[in-house]
Order: sequence, then structure tokens, then C-alpha cells
Amino acid sequence: MTSDDLLQRQLKSIPAFRAVLRAVEARFYYSIDLPRPILDVGCGDGHFSQMIFNEPVDAGIDPWWNPLQKSLHSGMYRVLAQAMGDKMPLPDNHFASAFSNSVLEHIPDIQPVLRDVSRVLRPDAPFVMTMPSQYFTEWLGGAETFERLGLSGMAGQYRRFFNGISRHAHTVAPEVWAEWLANAGFAVERWQYYFSKSALHALEVGHATGLPSAFAHALTGRWILAPWDSNLKPTEKWLRPYYEEPFGETGAYLLIIARKKADGPIPVALPEARPFSLAELEANLPRDEDEGVRGEEVGGGEAGEQGSGEAEDVRNTQYEIRQPPPKPRSTKAGDPFSIGLVILSLLAALFGQAILSGNANDPMRGVRWYAFSIFLLFAAAWRKRLFNRPDIHWRLPRLGQIRQRRWLIVLALLLSWIGFRLTAVPGSERPFLSLLLWLAAIALAWAALDNPYVIRNTQYARPAALTLGITAALFLAALLLRYVNLSDNPFMLNGIEASLGLEVVHINDGLIRNPFGAAWLSNPALLLYGMALPIRLFGRTIFAVRFLSPLIGAATVTAVWLLGKRLWGRDAALLAAILLAGGYFHLHYSRMGMTNIWDGLLILLTLGLAAIAWQRPPDAPHQRALWLAAGLALGFSAYAYTASHLLPGMLTAVLLLWLLFDRDVLRAQARHLMAALGLAFVVALPILLFYQTHPGVFTERWQALGIFAGQTGWLDAEAARTGQTQWQVFQQQLWQSVLAFNGSADKSPAFRPLVPLLSLGTAVLYIFGLALSIFRLRQFRYSLLVVWVGVTVLASALLTDTPQSHRLVIAAPALAILAGIGLAEIGRLALSGLEGDGSGKMAGGWVTAVLLTLALLFAANDAAYYFRQFPQANQYGDRNTEAADKMSRLLRELDGGWTAYLYGPPILYNDFPTFAYLLPNFPADVNFFDVAEDGVLPPASTPNMAFFYLPERVEELADTQARFDNGRVQTVNGQYGAPLFTVYLVEGN
Repeated sequence: MTSDDLLQRQLKSIPAFRAVLRAVEARFYYSIDLPRPILDVGCGDGHFSQMIFNEPVDAGIDPWWNPLQKSLHSGMYRVLAQAMGDKMPLPDNHFASAFSNSVLEHIPDIQPVLRDVSRVLRPDAPFVMTMPSQYFTEWLGGAETFERLGLSGMAGQYRRFFNGISRHAHTVAPEVWAEWLANAGFAVERWQYYFSKSALHALEVGHATGLPSAFAHALTGRWILAPWDSNLKPTEKWLRPYYEEPFGETGAYLLIIARKKADGPIPVALPEARPFSLAELEANLPRDEDEGVRGEEVGGGEAGEQGSGEAEDVRNTQYEIRQPPPKPRSTKAGDPFSIGLVILSLLAALFGQAILSGNANDPMRGVRWYAFSIFLLFAAAWRKRLFNRPDIHWRLPRLGQIRQRRWLIVLALLLSWIGFRLTAVPGSERPFLSLLLWLAAIALAWAALDNPYVIRNTQYARPAALTLGITAALFLAALLLRYVNLSDNPFMLNGIEASLGLEVVHINDGLIRNPFGAAWLSNPALLLYGMALPIRLFGRTIFAVRFLSPLIGAATVTAVWLLGKRLWGRDAALLAAILLAGGYFHLHYSRMGMTNIWDGLLILLTLGLAAIAWQRPPDAPHQRALWLAAGLALGFSAYAYTASHLLPGMLTAVLLLWLLFDRDVLRAQARHLMAALGLAFVVALPILLFYQTHPGVFTERWQALGIFAGQTGWLDAEAARTGQTQWQVFQQQLWQSVLAFNGSADKSPAFRPLVPLLSLGTAVLYIFGLALSIFRLRQFRYSLLVVWVGVTVLASALLTDTPQSHRLVIAAPALAILAGIGLAEIGRLALSGLEGDGSGKMAGGWVTAVLLTLALLFAANDAAYYFRQFPQANQYGDRNTEAADKMSRLLRELDGGWTAYLYGPPILYNDFPTFAYLLPNFPADVNFFDVAEDGVLPPASTPNMAFFYLPERVEELADTQARFDNGRVQTVNGQYGAPLFTVYLVEGN
């Protein structure tokens, strides 16, 4: 062979793993007659035709525009068409031959394509094709390695992954291709396997080693930057044995030569394999590299020489280096960090395009990778001053300038990802280990992103005794208000509480084993894991399911005081904490066995800590730690349902305000902000990955409750019902949401107190504080409150049945802070008036005392309402909830073995969540039965029986008494009925 054989020519132009495969395939075409006119089905960029034909191919089709542009510039095709393979804009019975090299395996619906190829071919025209065989997937070396280790699941995932990046829709046996071809009127004339298992393994490894070529091609337009023999010699030595190996009885790829026999289906026939011999192929190879495959209509002589020259010119064009236009500014040379950004950007874009090309049904995955690619490219351009920008005082660091500890963030991300993976496969979850790895990842990320080497030029200041005393008093008072009589107020176990309690029971029983997944109604499961210990300790009781909420509520009150005094002043913070401690809105949800109370605390910590850090110099002591604490709260917010859905909107609004009013501060704090976001990403990564793999979960409730078309369609229906425009209906909806705190009636079955969510005095102060904050919108400490309340109100208006308090409790801390600001401002105005009268020396203390007294009175009035009036006047829950609660309490008090019969259908059934949670000793359909309206009783498994009758079926009690005459009747009254139900207890039957 000459030094410029097919293998070397391919190695000089494309990555090695493709080069050896294309060289083997190109060798076939020199031994196959392809009469003209010739059609290339899936011509791509025309590279393969350049390597084997010495004259232009008559026609080429491809669905992708960019590769066709390269084919056009190559001059290798007389006619080019952008078209799908099943709708080729070509005449019938026109072409004398066709070929398709490693294309058909990428087409999911192959049969229409084969039929259209048959349509454009003349009778008896040959059709040559190559594609992977069934052995391609079977022989993959990575999969075989996993199988040897006993990891069959990983082997299957690897095969799917490799076929995915190769964009294979088919890797099937020749018998399957014979059937598909016969259905299109083709008969297989000759076929063979090629490419051994070891050659496939080389190709497999080459995918990884080919990444530098991909980067080079993206940057320069050339796959190979140094196409000379000395550079390619090691690669050639590695691959030449696979190029020269004889063909075996099996192979990773297929060559099929078919011939058109009819315009419709013909009988399926697959002859014996008839492989070419190497000697046969070598005999037909050209002696000169400028010689190529000629069609039958092409002669020798001058025509051949001319074609040879054209082919040489075409090949040379691919080595042209087009210099980019001069940059408007000079750039720094030798910047590996910028080069790294460009490389990562290109890699992300390549991966995104591979996903888009290979998975058209889920394009967002590819779009996300493209977005990441654009971000990296933007960062590189910004760093290299490729567009006008203001001169700023910070720069992205060079690789050598990055502290070694910063690289721990990579390990943190890896541990967080492993934590997710340990819970990603149902049935194989390892929750305890995954949580440990996740916590370790958070600790590592903090260590990586913190600045422990900053010199602390001030001594650590201990909190004043007064501050500590106020903190302790607020926490204990709030905790007492939230724990007192916890099991009986709210006076019944709400169905939401019971359903979440059952999820926690399933966690304790090992039935739910993914802390980073979603539970009932798409609620993130992690917070439910926090409720697992009380239920394990105290059993399936109302107290246990509500146990954690008072602690979180009291912690929120304390956080309002501690953060508030740094942001809005001591007086406003203390007044706000007092109002929140006693306010019945926050108090109620601090006593419910729900996770909604977490939302306000996490938003307060995220925005409050960020606001404190925002108003400090960027080099202040502990500045990075403050930002990281905000990032930690932000990351944890991803595991709270309402916070995770509203925080993106809040943060977007905050960023816009920063860009409008505080660009200088944003630049100064940018490094700290990025560190906070990095830590938040590590914390939130497991649940973000869960949402990515379960794309409908995050938006499930939004779709089920949203007012727009494609959701519930409520807005369209309401506009049609009332005759108003959609905008008028939405204005009313928004107004209902705006007035939720001081006017509109609550519609949530979890509260419905029959009064506004804020009492009169607190509501007035809230409006006053909100107005002040709007006037001071340029200050972040005030704008965050406006954004907090505004986004909550707007989101509520976008859902049906607004307002519902459980959606709004996330804003309860902000409401209290705004009321505290309003009250403190009133005091400041009063104090300024007293000082103007000349009596201001002692006025400050008196004003503070009056303000505290007012706040305490408002809080005491709210607490008194909640404990005295609310249990008597409310629409909390409903009749079924109250009946199930009272029935469950009654059954729990009975001693001995009992069987319960519920005469509730079709209104109340034994699978109501309250029964399932509170009555573990009365499993449904074991010793707790629904009694149908025909009155047939399932047999009792115990001597004692309890019969429960809703008022609608109480007349059936007489039949039971006639059958069991030794029982006693008890009537139970409730808020939703008198009687609520009747119970007949039969002992020792």
C-alpha cells in the first residue's frame, strides 16, 4: 500500500475513531458499481463523498441546513436538496443507483424513507447502505465491564447512553433490514458484517479521545490541526490493524447491497452472507490518491484527469483557515481561564445539540445545555473585553490564582450528585447514606467558598445581655402560645395534616425512601423527614404530627427580631416580633401539622441575611459567611413547597431592583453573591435533579390550580359566565388577593376564621408600613418586603379560589415586619412632635413604652381571639373531617378488641386519611368496614363492635339494635352537625 492510502487520508481529515470506520467503508465502494445518476441519501457535509468520488455526485439530500452548506461549498454535488428522506423533491424512477453511508440507523421511522428511495430509483437500480448491526450494542466494552462486575443495570444504562450520544434509532440484525427493504420493493443481493469487537472497542475509546478534535473543529473549522505523517504516525499504528483485519462471521456493522425489484412490497429473502475478501478489495483500490470511484457513465482520459483535479481542489478547501476579522480591542494572550471557558462552552453546546438531535420529544434538556453554553461564552467574552462594558474593579481569576480550597466545590457537587443517585432508583434507595453525603457536600461547599483567611481586624462582640434576654423571652413566649393545648386547637385533625402524617408514617415504615423526592400533592419529602422523629416517639397522634410546627413558628418570631433590628431598627423589629408571636394568622399555621410554616422562615433568612450583607462593605469581617448563610437558606428553600415556587420570582424582582438602583453595590458584592449562589446550588442539587427526571412534578399543582387556558381554564369560563373581559375578571381576582390580609374572606379549608387574616389594628399598621416601604423602594431592606408581599399576592391571584391562607402564610413574617415599621414610624413622628414642644428629654422612653404596650395589646387580642373565639366561630375543615376526627378519637379511647362499621357511604368512607393516620389498630377492611346501603355486615373479628351512623343513614340503627340488642347508643354533636353522627357500641357479643 502507498503511504497515502484510504486510512491515512481519513486520518488527516476527521477524528481517528471515525477515520478507521470510514476508511473500511470507503474501501467497499471501489468494488461496487454505482451507475449514474447517483443519489446520496443523507449526504451531510459531503466529506465521505469527497474521500471516494473523483467527480461530483449527481444529487444529495439531507434534512440539516448547516451540513448542506458545507456540501455546497465542497462542490461535490451537482444538485443538493434540504429535505426529509420520506419526502424527497426528486422525480420518480430517475436515479440509476443510490447509497447511504451510516445514515439510516439515525432515522426512527425508517420504512417511509426506504419507500421514497425506491420511488426515485430506476428498476433494478442498486442501493448500497452501511449501518451498525445488532452486535454494536451487545459488544460495547463499557457495558461488558459493568456486566463482569455484576452491574447489569449499569450496563444497560451505558448501552442506552452510548446509543444516545451516537443518535442511533436502530441497531438491528440483517434479517430485520431485509424485511424493511422488501416492504419497499428491494431485494438484498449481497451483505456482510464488518468491524470486529476489538475495532468497536477502539472506536468506543476514540469517542473520548476525539474531544480535542471537536474543540479544534469548533474553533478553527478543521478537525485535525496537524495533518502530517509524523504527527499521525502513533494513531495510524494503533488503528491500522483494525483497517487491515479480515472480515469475520459477525461484526459491529453491516454492509448491504440491495436492488430495486418492484414499486411495492416483495417477499422477504436474505441470502447467505457473501463478504468481500481483502484481496478483492485491494485489487480494486486506486493506485493514486487522486483516483476515485467512477460511475459507469464516466470514462477515462481527459474527463478522468479533470475529475481528479476537481477532487484535489475540494480536498484542499477543508484545510483553509479563514482568519477572523480584527477585534475592536486588544486581548490578553496566554489566558488559560478564558480558553477553558470557551472549551467548556463548546462542550456544553455540543452536548446540548446531541440531546436536541437525539431526543426531539424532550428538547428542554438540550436547551438548558445551550443556555449554559451561552453563559460560559458570555463570561469569556466579558473577560476578554470583546464588547463595550464599563471598567469595573473585579476580574474572573486565572486558574493559578484560584485557591486550592476552592476546588473542593467540585467534590461537593459530586457528593451532592451521588446523594441524589443513591435515591434515584426505586427499590434501591439508601436514604440515610444519601443524607449523610448531602450534608457532607454542604459542609465541603461552605469550606470551599468561605474566606477563612481574611484577617479579622475587630474583636468578636458578644450580644448584649438585653438582646439575649429579649431573644429568649420572645422565643419562649411564642413557643408557649404554639404548644398550649396543641392537640385540641385546631379542634380537629385536618385532612391535609392526616395525609401528610400518613406520608411520614410511610417514611418511618421504609415505604418512602427518597428524601429528595416528592410526597403527597408534590410536597418535597425532606421536610416530612423532619416530622418522622416526633411520630416515631409519640406515635400516630395529633400532637406528634403538629409537634415540629410550633418550633419553626417560634424560630421565625426570633429571626424577625434578630434580623430585623439590623435592618429596620430595634424598635420596629421588637414590635414586629411581638405582633407575629401573637398574630392568629401565623399562630394558627404554627400549630398545624403542615410544612407551610417553613416557607416564611426560609424566605426571611434568605432575603434578610442577604440584605444585612448587602448594606455592609464587601471586605467587612464575616461578610462571606453572611452571604453563605443566605445561600444556605436559599438552597434549603428548594425543599419547601411554596418557597421553591415563589423564590425564583422574588429573586428576579430583587435582581431587577439591584440593576436599577444599586449597580455599584452589585459589582462590589458580586463575588460574595456568586459564592452564595454556588452554595445554594450544591444544597438544592438533589431535588433539582429529581425535578429534571420527573419534569411534571414541580408544576403539577400549578397546572391543576392555575386560572389560565391549558390549566383549569377558569379565567375563560368566568369571563364567559359573567360577560366581562378576561382582563376585568383578572382585575377582580387580583383585587381579592390584594385584600386577602385585611378584607377578603379566607377560602382555605385549613383555616377559614370568618375574619380577615390580620386584625384591625395590625392591618392598619401593615398598610402604613407597606406605603412607607414603597416610598423607600430604592433601599433593599425595604424593597425586599414589597417584593416578598407583592410576589405572594400575585401568585395567589394566578390560582383558583383565591385567597387561600395556606398559600399566603409565606408572607406572614413580612406582614408583621411592615406593621412593626408602621408602628415604629408613628412613634418616631410622635416623638418628634414632643421634642418640638420642648418636652423631649424623657419622651423617648415613654413613646417606646407606649408602642410596646400597643403591640402587646394587639398580640394579646389576636391570641385571645384564636383560643376563645376561633374554636366557636369558623369554617375550618368540613363535616366529613370533623366526623372522622371525632370517630377516631372515640375509637382510640375504647379498650379491648373492637370491630368498627361505618354507615357512611356514599358520603364518608373508611379510607378517609384521618382514619388511616389516627387508627393504626383499625386498618380498613380488616376490622374497620364500610357498610354499603344494602346493610350487609362483613363478619366481625372481635367480640366488641362499634357502629357509626351519619345522619343520612341513622334509620338503619334500628336493624342493628334488633340484631344486637345489648348495645348502647351515643349521639355525638359537632360544629357541622347536631347530631354529627350516632354510634352504637356493642360489647362482648
